Amino acid sequence: MTLLIAALLFGFPLVIWYRYSERIASAGGLYAFVEAATGPTIARVQAAFWITSYLLYLVYTVPFIVYDLLPVVFPETAHYRLLLDGLLVVLVMGVMLSPLVVALAVTAAIAGLQVIVAVVLAGVSLAHLGAPAASFVGHGNLGPVLVGAGKTSTLYICASLPLFLGGEVRSGGRAVRRAIVWVFPAVAALTIIAVFPLANAGRAVFNADIPGVSLTQAASGRALGVVVGVGVAVSVVGLVIAEFLALSRLLGAIFNRPSRLMVRLLCVLFLAASLISLLNPRGVYSLLLTPSQLLVVAVYPWFVARHRTLLMSDVALAAGASLLMLFGLYTAITSISGT
Repeated sequence: MTLLIAALLFGFPLVIWYRYSERIASAGGLYAFVEAATGPTIARVQAAFWITSYLLYLVYTVPFIVYDLLPVVFPETAHYRLLLDGLLVVLVMGVMLSPLVVALAVTAAIAGLQVIVAVVLAGVSLAHLGAPAASFVGHGNLGPVLVGAGKTSTLYICASLPLFLGGEVRSGGRAVRRAIVWVFPAVAALTIIAVFPLANAGRAVFNADIPGVSLTQAASGRALGVVVGVGVAVSVVGLVIAEFLALSRLLGAIFNRPSRLMVRLLCVLFLAASLISLLNPRGVYSLLLTPSQLLVVAVYPWFVARHRTLLMSDVALAAGASLLMLFGLYTAITSISGT
């Protein structure tokens, strides 16, 4: 129920992205949307939030894979964390410094692996736990369900990353809009199908570091659990590469420089930042990412007013998306403060 409502809530920003894409498809992505609505000044503020948050994500994600994900499947990797951390940094930079077709091919292969793992996990969940209708019943606890849906909905924010390839994909804005219309619902549906059987799962699964690994190991043995665990770790690497690509396109659009030059600059920053231990990169990432998305949806009425008569439905759409992002900002602040 939580995932279903979360997917529906994210429809607000999704529709706004779609409408922006009817007129704009460029390497600037979200930055270009805000620039078209309000001009360059506010767009640069949005870009500053976005760039800082995603740079921080790149920094903390590699250690997260090495220290939190891999040991769940391969406990012996705890003895080689520094080595694995360094190798993973070098691997990501190697992919990014390779020709674009190679980076995109690697990303596509990882995405295909994600889909396969998700389908396998859905099959194991349904076979082992059944299809409980209770998953879609509120049981009188609508408040916690809505709060959980609001938090979960902001996890879909990374669906904006392909927008930064709008200037390079064949068919431009049409291809971007087609992806928005078809891919997001498909991913959301697959996620819901894979998760709703968990209403019958025990605490051991819920409290596991990677619930999917715990479930598949209990149902089908260690081998399949390893496949799911590796799939999770690899999928996070794929997200790092996708964000690298988006950052390079955004920086190229802002500074009017070739994206390859921006890739090299990002690799230098990534390598340097990976050698520095940050105090709380995850918390700061969450705190900065939501304002960057908030600006995109909040200025949407100004964008509409530049092209046609502003309608109440446009204002309501922007208000709904803004409330979702404000809730994400509130949860980020409260999680950092511990309240």
